[in-house]
Amino acid sequence: MGLANEKIISQVEDLLLGRVVIPSIQRDFVWMRPDVRDLFDSLYRGYPVGALLLWKTNLAVPFKTAAVVQTAKSAHQPLYLLDGQQRLTSLAWVYRPQSKADGRLIDLRFDVRTEEFVNPSAVQRKDSLLIPVSTLLQENVQFYQVLHKAGVPFDDPDFDTWTQRLQKVNSIRQHQIAVITYESDDYEEVAELFARLNKGGRRLSKGDLVYSAIAARWSDGLDTMDAFHQELQDSNFPLNREAVLRLMSLLAGTGAHHIKLIGAEVDEAALKEAWQATERALRFAIDFLRGECSIPRSEVLSSPNVTIVPALLLHQRDGKLRPGEAQLLRRWVYTAMAFSHYSLQVEGKLDAEARLIKSRAGEDLFAELIRRASGTRSLDSALHPRDLEQKYSTHAFFKLLYIAALRGRARDWATNMAISDQPMNSGARIEYHHVFPRARVQPAYAKEEWNSLANLAYITGQTNKMISSRLPAEYMAGIAPERLTEQWIPDDPELRSLDRFPDFLAAQAPAGQRPQPASRTPRV
Repeated sequence: MGLANEKIISQVEDLLLGRVVIPSIQRDFVWMRPDVRDLFDSLYRGYPVGALLLWKTNLAVPFKTAAVVQTAKSAHQPLYLLDGQQRLTSLAWVYRPQSKADGRLIDLRFDVRTEEFVNPSAVQRKDSLLIPVSTLLQENVQFYQVLHKAGVPFDDPDFDTWTQRLQKVNSIRQHQIAVITYESDDYEEVAELFARLNKGGRRLSKGDLVYSAIAARWSDGLDTMDAFHQELQDSNFPLNREAVLRLMSLLAGTGAHHIKLIGAEVDEAALKEAWQATERALRFAIDFLRGECSIPRSEVLSSPNVTIVPALLLHQRDGKLRPGEAQLLRRWVYTAMAFSHYSLQVEGKLDAEARLIKSRAGEDLFAELIRRASGTRSLDSALHPRDLEQKYSTHAFFKLLYIAALRGRARDWATNMAISDQPMNSGARIEYHHVFPRARVQPAYAKEEWNSLANLAYITGQTNKMISSRLPAEYMAGIAPERLTEQWIPDDPELRSLDRFPDFLAAQAPAGQRPQPASRTPRV
């Protein structure tokens, strides 16, 4: 890494001449006119304005058109501007107004009387003592001529003072700025560096950076991808960019490590083809997750990466599964969710699973997929009651129990109507309910007991409010026994008093005997 102090105007010239370019991972220019004004005010007063970070590499890095017209293409490998785009572009626009790519000039003026930089109104533009800053930044500018043109005679008592102020504006050209040059041929390393530099507001992810890089190479790419993400959002199944790009990269043949999508070998045609396959595969997968697995929306998934294996498989099979395979794939989904299969080593696991889908078929394929998703457990080991100990509403098991309640058409305890994940009536929205209300058991029992999965049930918000803080002994007599059975609640009235709470938890049906979300699931 090199560090040098350079004249700021020389960096502006390098940008204008194409010796410095904007890498595609950069966001677009977002500064407003007041930001440009404040930058010049800081430079005029000698305040520090930060450093520029340039990237030197031998890679053929995709870059996008800068917001300035670059008059020449560098004969040598350009440097890529990682940090400082807003500042350098602003300076270029004022220094060389005709360089602004959209043709809408930045009219920045310097008030020689007050030493203020102004974005002038239509009326202020008629004020001759508001001097265009672009004029003052040029080399060899004659300040006395500038003032004379503004109507200031040589014998004006302020002539010398105002001349000095104009010279000070011109001296911005000589302002020294720290220029850091970072050398690396590892795009992912640089993407991580860039993400860390841009922590202000929403932190940019590597997925954001890859999307930007794709957009630089595929003219309609960003609009196409954004339109699909909006479609997912509208259908209550939004997925983050990282998961979508991993699938796209697998379909493009570059592996799950999606940073490889921006390699030189992946051209516009390849990107378009991979994206079309990605949309098709995800539509297959989401229909499967909703219809076959009863997963109503993406928030119910333990990880958005769970969509990738069904997407790959269904894309390869043209949306068709053989008899019995839907149940096996469903079992894999529940197993991957139950044991947070994608909590670590995501790309490596997806690469291995993609190879399996290409090389194996039938029960052998699904047995191996399920074995991998099971982690250290044997393939056919059932859940034991101790597996549910100290598992709360944040655990993946809670989501599986929710899916099981939906699949089993569990009904609300007051209305006797099947609970719905997305009801029209706000009072019918599902809430999880502490069977023994927290307010009653919290003083007497530990959190791992009263907040355990065994003490939770799914009912509507309206019913939850009606029960309030009453104990089961007070409210369960009015609930149909089958409603309790649907959610694995012991039906013994003797277990409903506060002093029998530990016995109530112990009486919950062993996990392996409970109704499951589907046949053979999740015997993991």
